[in-house]
Amino acid sequence: MPKSCIAFLVALCALVLAAPAGGQEERLSNSELYWLGPYFAGLSLTETWYQSFAYGECEFPEGEGGCTPPVQVQNATSCAQNPIGNGSLGEAFLVRGGGIAVANEIEPGFLDVGTGRQTLSVQVSEPELLGAVLREVHQRSQTGPEPLAPPVYPLPVLRELKRVTVAEKRFDGVAAIAEATELHPDEVKARLRIAELLGPDALAGVPAPTMSVATVKHLRTLAFGVQTHNLAHTAARHKMSIATLRKKIRRVRGLTGDC
Repeated sequence: MPKSCIAFLVALCALVLAAPAGGQEERLSNSELYWLGPYFAGLSLTETWYQSFAYGECEFPEGEGGCTPPVQVQNATSCAQNPIGNGSLGEAFLVRGGGIAVANEIEPGFLDVGTGRQTLSVQVSEPELLGAVLREVHQRSQTGPEPLAPPVYPLPVLRELKRVTVAEKRFDGVAAIAEATELHPDEVKARLRIAELLGPDALAGVPAPTMSVATVKHLRTLAFGVQTHNLAHTAARHKMSIATLRKKIRRVRGLTGDC
């Protein structure tokens, strides 16, 4: 197996583990997948796996256990991967019209771009390649780059955005909103920014959340338990029926990577 393949599989592990344990996984068709063509920036397509693409080879640094290809593009639905569900707190900005990119605040070579019902995750070894990737990435059904549509998120995700926009009208400043909603101030700022980029029309008909942040966290814990084990095990552990558990975790669809 090529060295790049080993690193690529490791990078994709999180996506594979995010597949639903108790339901049918949402998959993207081959024509919907975003990629950079057979070649990009002098790099050839070296690996294709689980709705994802790797470009170029990499050499293992001496004394270290692995490396990643120079460029990777991974695809997921906006339900399985989105900035609210992932807790992304980095800089958010528009890409090619309506796409919303959220940078990783720790790793400068990582970012997610939401467009339509999809999220494409980009990872580059050299941060200066990010601009070129964002200009050139396109669906396999397209001959070249086209404007990106705004992302479409599941209702539970939109309601979490509505949580902070409603609070913004009642409280003065991020600190006050954070105290009222029991969210971290950085999370408040990130959510407000994403709501701003989506525009007011995206949340106009979205009802304000009735569940507290603590309740959402509890339901997410249940959903993660299903992903780690299964419905029957998690239901038995929490002394509830499988039907009740299904109903509960459906309320946080899009916030757990399980769709």
